[in-house]
Amino acid sequence: MRIPPFYSPLRGIALDEVWHDNDECTVARSIAPADRIAGVGAPRKRCPYCAVLDRPATAFTCPVASKQPK
Repeated sequence: MRIPPFYSPLRGIALDEVWHDNDECTVARSIAPADRIAGVGAPRKRCPYCAVLDRPATAFTCPVASKQPK
């Protein structure tokens, strides 16, 4: 679910300096609420996990399921 964007000087388990906006993101959840700063903290980029969580499930295809035996 989308939440107001935040970032943190403490990255949690993230490898890069990013901002978050999805409360289902494992990386975002690893940052304590007390360590969150409102906003995107430019020039940080958006967390790629938050972005994936916003995509509809129909945007994904299973490579195994798409291979039908002939």
